[in-house]
Amino acid sequence: MNIGQCIKNANEAHSSGNTDEAMRWLKQAGSLGDLNAALDYAYFKSGENPAESVEFLDGVSCADNPVVKFHKLQIGYFGEVTTNTSEVAKTLLTLGNKGVIEAYLVALSYLSIKSATFSYIAGKVCHLAPNISKQLNLALPTQGEIDKDIDQQVIEELSESLDRENKPSKVLDKSLPIEMYEGILSEYECHYLITKFSALLQPSMVVDPLTGEGRVDSVRTSYVAIIAPNHCDWITRKLDKVISQVTNTPRCNGEALNLLRYEPGQQYKPHYDGLNEKNDALMFKDGKQRIQTALIYLNTVKEGGETLFPKLDISIAPTIGNMVVFSNTDEHGELLLNSYHAGAPSISENKWLVTKWIRECTTIYGNVVYGIHTKG
Repeated sequence: MNIGQCIKNANEAHSSGNTDEAMRWLKQAGSLGDLNAALDYAYFKSGENPAESVEFLDGVSCADNPVVKFHKLQIGYFGEVTTNTSEVAKTLLTLGNKGVIEAYLVALSYLSIKSATFSYIAGKVCHLAPNISKQLNLALPTQGEIDKDIDQQVIEELSESLDRENKPSKVLDKSLPIEMYEGILSEYECHYLITKFSALLQPSMVVDPLTGEGRVDSVRTSYVAIIAPNHCDWITRKLDKVISQVTNTPRCNGEALNLLRYEPGQQYKPHYDGLNEKNDALMFKDGKQRIQTALIYLNTVKEGGETLFPKLDISIAPTIGNMVVFSNTDEHGELLLNSYHAGAPSISENKWLVTKWIRECTTIYGNVVYGIHTKG
């Protein structure tokens, strides 16, 4: 059977709601050499068994395609199949040199933006993809002699950054607690997230206690882009991994990242992130209670826009790249009353941030992207 017939059968199975059958046909089409089918099947399987996904991509007829190799590396690294960070770093640089622009963009997220290595890779992006470079505000590197060992420097810095663990810069409150992590994202990563996902923005909603469904309400007047599994990439997975590490929770227990934009005057009035099992029944089914919250500021707001904890008399000014993590419930699952918080309106500029809520159990998002095999 040829690729076209396999894809046709997969589409028919998908339309009838038979996902497993659709994936069997995509697996066959991928084995025959269809790149998109191979990747669709590999990502579908990766949550359940990332090692099998990596093995499958190794065996398809398009296995030598650099794009396939990039996605195999992504699945392997975040599925904890590929654990040698030096090899991950070398492969990213090799794939970038073969024209896989995503590999260079990933590399930039692990390099200091003031370093010669960042400038070197940014220059390669400028050469390969000038439009992407312009969108991401990547400055053209100054002309000068390039260190002959620059590639090795890139590999060493990438490998070191891949191994890095994050510690809180300060504890703003010990009782809740509220922890601050400074510089968790670089300016490049912040701009990347805004640029890539802002097209998904929709009016933010709150949960209607009568229906359990979302509705627009004056209590929350921002815009939100939910970064669902089909939109996830290396950099969103990297952020998931960081949040998992600092909160000591499995990645599979996280909700999807939310990109938020507050225009001047917009706000999120005082509220709890913790759910009420009765009133939020539909949301509660997906992973049970929201036990922790992570807020990552993507820009610095000069006036207004603070995250407020009224019961603790704490005000946190949005500073680009900083992350705030706090608990919503105690060890018994009871709501922590001091977690009551708000997003104050900014005065004259947009406020951008990413939020992630961590649940008590595995979420649909977490299961699809990471499966239940991941510990961190």
